[in-house]
Amino acid sequence: MGSSSSSSLRGKIALVLPPLLAAQRRLDRHPEPAAAWLAFLSVLSGTIRASVPLLETARDRASELSTADPLAAGLVDYLRRHAEEERGHDEWLLEDLQSAGVATTELLSRPPSGAVAALVGAQYYWVLHYHPVCVLGYLMVLEGNPPSQRSLLDLQSRSGLPASAFRTMLEHADIDVGHAAELADLLDRLPLSPNHDEALGLSAISTVAGVTRVLQEVEDRLAADGRAASAGVS
Repeated sequence: MGSSSSSSLRGKIALVLPPLLAAQRRLDRHPEPAAAWLAFLSVLSGTIRASVPLLETARDRASELSTADPLAAGLVDYLRRHAEEERGHDEWLLEDLQSAGVATTELLSRPPSGAVAALVGAQYYWVLHYHPVCVLGYLMVLEGNPPSQRSLLDLQSRSGLPASAFRTMLEHADIDVGHAAELADLLDRLPLSPNHDEALGLSAISTVAGVTRVLQEVEDRLAADGRAASAGVS
């Protein structure tokens, strides 16, 4: 018996995950944990802001295809529900940042980075120009590897930031476990062809690489800020 679609996808993700995990560990161990966490959340806000519009685009595309495409038809309800589940989380994150003193109006006035645009933009391309099922590869990466509550609470303790700065991520540490299980169940019920399985793998692998680039960008920005601060002191 072959492996299920969800386990096959998870296996592909596991093969490419080590660089992402290494980048996350470097941020977790940054000598200025408060600065690292706020820089991470500031960049993350660019991706979370795109979550509901991306899911709604995938839902609309699946609905358009559904009369002649059983796979697309099987996505519509899930994408509709998931968009509603994610609605407002971008506002939560901005409130978290505000609670730690970040000027979110100024943050929102800046264009999201190229790494963020590439991460999310790849999904729009696949959804609109191949098949909306591709967005499930993106979701499996983002929701299939949630941060642990223990690591978040440890970082909060070390950072000295208020608990409110960790609210959204602590919520996701809980709910994403359920979301990942629901997504795996959906993948195993959908009528996926070998080409669709390949597309899901491409989407997931691209997402891992994209998130790794985003984390590297945060690390580079922190390093640049550190150099600037050192130059100012001297």
